[in-house]
Amino acid sequence: MPSPPSDPGRLDADVVRRVRAGDTTELERIFRAHYAALCDFVRRYVRSRETAEELVQDVFFNIWTNRDRWEVRETLTAYLYGAARNRALNHLRHERTARRWEERAMDQRSDPAAGSQAPDVLDLLESEEAIGTLQRAIAALPERARAVVVLRWQHQLRYAEIAEAMGISVKGVENQLARAMKALREGMGA
Repeated sequence: MPSPPSDPGRLDADVVRRVRAGDTTELERIFRAHYAALCDFVRRYVRSRETAEELVQDVFFNIWTNRDRWEVRETLTAYLYGAARNRALNHLRHERTARRWEERAMDQRSDPAAGSQAPDVLDLLESEEAIGTLQRAIAALPERARAVVVLRWQHQLRYAEIAEAMGISVKGVENQLARAMKALREGMGA
């Protein structure tokens, strides 16, 4: 009589357990087994081999750095593809936002009548000073609040994604962000 098929969910749970325990060999095995396919998958989104490789490496780096809270709800393969897809979409959102800001700046420089006047040196210095003040205020936030702010603003993750990444509830994300906003307003002198 043939042996019953193995349960992939149980096998994945064992893999996750080993990685959570700090087994670098197991993480390397997962990396080698999935890296090329994940890069091909992400490249369809970002249309760059180098960027795809970087994003997939980020997925594995994130797994390792957050291994103590790492959870796989379905299968390991589904988790990896979902994480890679999210990383690619976040990258594209970030690129789109940066492009829009760049276009606005170019438009204002080339045609001051199209928007506000082209910024003069004093305006640029004031904005750089404000950015520096904001960066110092963010750096002074408690670790959890700072992480929420960075994930939300820099990586443009949704509340649910932040909650999953940090292992807290969506309400916890909202609370951390509200506390951070209050502290930033105070730190910026607003």
